[in-house]
Parts: sequence; structure tokens; C-alpha cells
Amino acid sequence: MTVQADLAAFFADYVEAFARRDPDRLSDLWEPVGLFPSPTGNFAMPRAAFRDHCVTLMEFYRQQGVVRPVGDLLSAEALFPDVAQARMAYRMLGEAGEIIATWEHVYILRRSDRWRISLTIADGEMAAWADKGVDL
Repeated sequence: MTVQADLAAFFADYVEAFARRDPDRLSDLWEPVGLFPSPTGNFAMPRAAFRDHCVTLMEFYRQQGVVRPVGDLLSAEALFPDVAQARMAYRMLGEAGEIIATWEHVYILRRSDRWRISLTIADGEMAAWADKGVDL
């Protein structure tokens, strides 16, 4: 399988975990500690804390009217053996299929026993919610 195909399958699982509101599965798709660079500073989060963050994030999406997340893999490429980068485009859809918000995310992933996310840059998501006047 190519890196593109591997990561397409990985992110299909990732988006499905969000759609099912499954914080355990979602957090299992991350390295034991993930790095989150952001406009307000970088931080790292252990998997257990990230799982709790996922619960909060899923509730936030629900409060914004999101009923279905959709994600499309825009690009994926190997950087080094067992290290890849991916760019995803997300659409958060409401009850009638209307678009609530859209953004792009960049990820760095590492493969050990399987692919897992090591780092994400979520500036696009933060900007999308800020543009809607939502405080994060």
C-alpha cells in the first residue's frame, strides 16, 4: 500500500471516530503524547488528557449544530521512513446537510505498529470558529 492509500484509510477511521463520538478510538489514533502548535503557543498533551479533550471538543461541535463531520485527504507524502505529513480539509455539517464550518488541518504522523498522529497544526480550525464569532 502507498502512503497516500494508508493515510486515506487512517483518516477515514479518524473522521468516523469523530462521527461516532468515540473519544477512546480517536485518542488511540494519536501517539502517547501529541504536540499542538498554535497561534497562542505550543503545548503537548498526553493521550489520556487528549481523550478528555476529545470529549470536550465533540460536545463543542454538538453545541455549534454539527451533526456530521466530513474529512477529505488533500495530500499525503512520506517525509522519512515511517514519517509522513498529511493535509485534511474538514466540513462540519448540520442537521440539513448545511455547512457549519470548514477548515484545513496539517498533521505529522509516525508509523510504529501502525500510523499515529504525532503533531497537528490546527490554526485553520481556530480561525474558522473565530470567524464565526465563537470563543474557543
